[in-house]
Amino acid sequence: MDIKATVAHAELDRYRRAIVVSDLHGDNRGFSAMLRQTGFGEQDALVIVGDILEKGEESLELLRLVMRCAEKGNVYMTAGNNDTIFSEWYGGWVTDEEVLSYMKSHENITLREMARELGMKWDTLDEVRALKTAVRERYAAEIAFLDSLPHILETEHFIFVHAGLKPGPLTEQDMEYCLTVKEFGVQPHRFEKPVIVGHWPASNYCKTIVNVNPYFNRGTNVISIDGGNSLKRWRQINYLILRGETMETGAYDDMPLLCALEDQEASENPLTLEFPRTMVEVLRDDGAESVCFVPALGREMTFADGQLYSYKGKRYCFNMTDYRLPVRSGEILSCCDVEPQGILAKKDGIVGYYTGRYEFLE
Repeated sequence: MDIKATVAHAELDRYRRAIVVSDLHGDNRGFSAMLRQTGFGEQDALVIVGDILEKGEESLELLRLVMRCAEKGNVYMTAGNNDTIFSEWYGGWVTDEEVLSYMKSHENITLREMARELGMKWDTLDEVRALKTAVRERYAAEIAFLDSLPHILETEHFIFVHAGLKPGPLTEQDMEYCLTVKEFGVQPHRFEKPVIVGHWPASNYCKTIVNVNPYFNRGTNVISIDGGNSLKRWRQINYLILRGETMETGAYDDMPLLCALEDQEASENPLTLEFPRTMVEVLRDDGAESVCFVPALGREMTFADGQLYSYKGKRYCFNMTDYRLPVRSGEILSCCDVEPQGILAKKDGIVGYYTGRYEFLE
């Protein structure tokens, strides 16, 4: 597709604050809790930098909530690559066969939610084609809202786009690039206005210690706020609070909280693998575990088969770290997972293990 991106403009200075989020990915309850946490009200603006759909369990419910919020006139949203599924299908950019494969291989997707609401199946090509007709009729308002989203939002002080921009005028940007470019946070061009993006989780930029908080590249004026919500074990919804040109950061997650009962020192020389550095080459597979070569590390590692998955014809291990958090007794941690080697925890957006005694908070 060689299509120019659409550009919208907004004046955010007339609001008390602007709350900025991205990549909510079907997390309606998390989004609602984030609004409560920030105290979002009618005097504020809300900017959503794409990808409200897919991967979470409540995409349709979240879409409808965003639509209701948008009726008040203080909500601005740019399209994300996961928000264009209907325009791509009905525009002929993806085939019915591709949609059938997608529906069979992905569990938490909007089309499955719609099919269940309609009481329809998606096991065969004929069923998917019948669903295509029914969805167009039943969900005309939802599809129209998604189709109306611009790809770029420019304001007095900032530019918002889901994945990234090329150097040059906003009116000459390529739509596909705006929606899908990866690792935009490390591209070399410096933009005049700060460019706020999602799409590529901020923690993917980490090479040693996992940090889920927004990634700031002050050299290029790029701010990446995707917290990996609905994607990663150490997920969170990152948000920015803008007042004119000033900025605060915050985050919401629904993870269980625990109180550390012992001190723990930070470990040295941590090993961390974040996508796409998680690609592996399977050398031997005995059914229970696999010996793999990890190109990013230049060495072999052994993984349980449950720690590996396939993506676009390649094998990957799940994101991992062996970092031990610095913890003081009495500190409160978010529990990402309970594993044999300890609690995989998050402290102020930093992820690592805690191996001391603890108690969960109610």
